[in-house]
Amino acid sequence: MVRRSILLAGLVLALPACNGDKNVTAPALQATCGATPASGSAPLAVTFQLGISGAAGPTTVSIDYGDGQTGTNPDASHSYGAPGSYTASFSVSTSSQSARCSVAVSVGGTTLPPPGGNQPPHAVFKSTPAVSAGQITGPSPLDVIFNMCASSDPEGDQLYFLFDYDGDGHFDFGGITGAHCRSDHVYTTGTYTAEACLYDRDANGQPLHDDICKTYVIVVP
Repeated sequence: MVRRSILLAGLVLALPACNGDKNVTAPALQATCGATPASGSAPLAVTFQLGISGAAGPTTVSIDYGDGQTGTNPDASHSYGAPGSYTASFSVSTSSQSARCSVAVSVGGTTLPPPGGNQPPHAVFKSTPAVSAGQITGPSPLDVIFNMCASSDPEGDQLYFLFDYDGDGHFDFGGITGAHCRSDHVYTTGTYTAEACLYDRDANGQPLHDDICKTYVIVVP
């Protein structure tokens, strides 16, 4: 009987120690995000979906839309006004946790229905020096001439030409048929991505079709 009591007492004393060794770990903070729509033509209004799990307390949200604009309300719609590829980033935090997620948004040129079967222009892209092995190359300073003057439109619509010399998404030069179809730019040592675009316009000066563009890689050793 004495031996039995000692064993039972040992079991009773061991139980608190066992409970004290059990660690309860809170789940990690997680964030998932999506965009609707994730692609389309400018101006593009996008609604984002932000999912949050494992939060240990109230959360705060910080949003970088990728176009220079920021926000804090994940339920708010955001409009992208210019064509481009954007990454919207969401930062979620509590007093002791943090998580991030991001979603890509692709915005194309303005899409307009062709009036009466209007056809897009025929784009002809040339350059001097000419493209060789996928790039334009030459010693610094390299004067590159971009030429779209051989382009034409089936209906004779006015053509509009645009040039982005350094690939930053902002056009540096542009104009209408016959006046601005040719442009040149001088490059120093480095690697550049240039873009030349054209589109046709109606009698009121409104675009009839999406931009037709060509990308040039310029390498100046």
